Formats: sequence, C-alpha cells, structure tokens
Amino acid sequence: MSKNVQFNLRVPNELKALISEASKNSGRSINAEAQYRLEQSFESQGGSYIEAIDELKDFFDAHLRNDRLKLLANKLKFLLSESQAANSFYTPSISRIAEAFGYDRVGMIEDWFEGRKEPSFEELKRLADYFGCQSDWLLHDENKPFVKEQFEFGLDIEDNVNRLLKGNDDNDVKSLWFARNNTENGELVIIKHCDSWRGLILDTRVHVSNKVGIGGSEDRALLSLTLKYLCKHHLQKIKGALISELDYNELIWAKENPIKIIDKYHHNPWIEDMWDSSMYSKKSNNYWKGWHEMCMSNAFYIRESERLSKIIVQ
Repeated sequence: MSKNVQFNLRVPNELKALISEASKNSGRSINAEAQYRLEQSFESQGGSYIEAIDELKDFFDAHLRNDRLKLLANKLKFLLSESQAANSFYTPSISRIAEAFGYDRVGMIEDWFEGRKEPSFEELKRLADYFGCQSDWLLHDENKPFVKEQFEFGLDIEDNVNRLLKGNDDNDVKSLWFARNNTENGELVIIKHCDSWRGLILDTRVHVSNKVGIGGSEDRALLSLTLKYLCKHHLQKIKGALISELDYNELIWAKENPIKIIDKYHHNPWIEDMWDSSMYSKKSNNYWKGWHEMCMSNAFYIRESERLSKIIVQ
C-alpha cells in the first residue's frame, strides 16, 4: 500500500483560485483536485513533460478567456442599464443594437451580453461609440467608463461657445447643462448632452461662488460673459442646475452615465440671471447664500479689468 507523504508547494493565488473552482465543479476537495491534476499530467502520452505543460497551459488559457468574456459581458450589461436609465427618445435594447450594427438577428449580440463569444476590437469600438463610453475602458479596462474632459474659458467668447456646442462627429449638442455643486465653493461641471443617452462631462476650474481668489475671479467672469452670449443666441439649448454634492462627485468620477444623473434635475435660471444686472440686483433672486454679493463682485471685476472690459457681447 502506498503511503501518502506531505509535499509543501507554493502556488500563485490565481492558480489556487482555479484549482478551487475546478474542485467545486468536480465535487472533489481542493487537495484531491490538485493531486488529480498532477497525476493526470504524468499520464499523458509517453509521460511527456512538455505535453503535460501544454495541457496545463490550455487549461489556464481557457479560464483566462472565460474570465475576459465574463468581464466584457458585465461591462456591456452595465452600459445597457446606464443607457436605459437616461430619459432618451427611445430605450436601447439588444435588438436595437443588432439593428444598428446591421445584423439580421440578435443572436450574435446576445452571445456578447451572455459571455458566450467575444466581440472583435472593431466591434468593441462600435459598442463604445453606441453607448457613449470610453473605448479604452471597454477594450482594455483602462480609464473611467465615461468621457470626461477639461474645459477652460478663454478670452474669445465666441470660441468658448463654439467649443461648448460642438458635439459628436462635429454635430451640435442637443443641450448644454451648467451644473453648480450646491455647496459653499460652488464648483462648476458642464454636461454636453450629445444625443439620446450619450453625453460628455466637462470639468472646469470655475467656482460659481464669492469664495474665490483673483485667478478664480477671472474664470468666473469669463463664464459670465460666455453665458451672456449663449443666452442671447442659444437660449433654447442651455440649462442650469444646482446639483447635490453626491451627484457632483459622481459626475467628476465619470463612473456613471452623466445623462442619467443630470436628467433628474429641472432647469434653474441662475445661468440667465448671473450676468443680467436687472435680475441679480433683485434681492428676491437669491439662488444660494452669497449669490447677490457674487454677482455684484463679478460685474465690478469685469468693469475694472483692462482685458475683460473690452469684450462686447452682441
């Protein structure tokens, strides 16, 4: 009778996890599963060590492929759920994706969402474009799910407006949200609603508050002049919002669909009143603590600035 002996072996965590998973499927203990797989490696044709290594490699490759398929399937389900949560003209679905991709049936798309087949890189890029997410996140698990860019207001007001209204594929945006974090600091984030459930987050360094320094005063003044131009020429496209700190952070983290988040809010006219002295001079218009003082200080800064006082918004 052969006698079992103790054999100490260090293995990577990934290998231990694979053996543990295999033991659940076979009904063996982890120890028995490991012993079984070692025995099998020596029972290959001719007892070839190379063949044993190849078998183990195939085993690991299959599990790695399976893990990637699961990850991709979970990402696709997440993107579909985020898109369905947005208030769009029509609700996206697997059948609509198949139709948009030019397929005659939904089987291929279902295989992707259920983790049975892996889309090609080109198909993944098309899916990223369809959902409005970052392709690097979908393909390589890099960056955040949704697109966030930095935006700075310049002295050329019309250029500011053109950059803000430029959407996907050089098309104009559907609407433009100016969302102020409803805290004392009043950080501003802008959401471009491109079309349907697709949006883009613009992180600005602007604080819409009287709690700013000299540099911040110029940023806020340029925002005010840009809003004045937008209100005069594109009033139907712009919206203002006072958002919770939680929603502001969600937008900055870019982990959720920005359209789903901003759709919860109704238009707040602070963006129309910020630059209009006939409106901000009314004490009744007090959108947050320090609103009136901020607007007065902003107007004074523009008048006294050699550069800004020369800007005429027609």
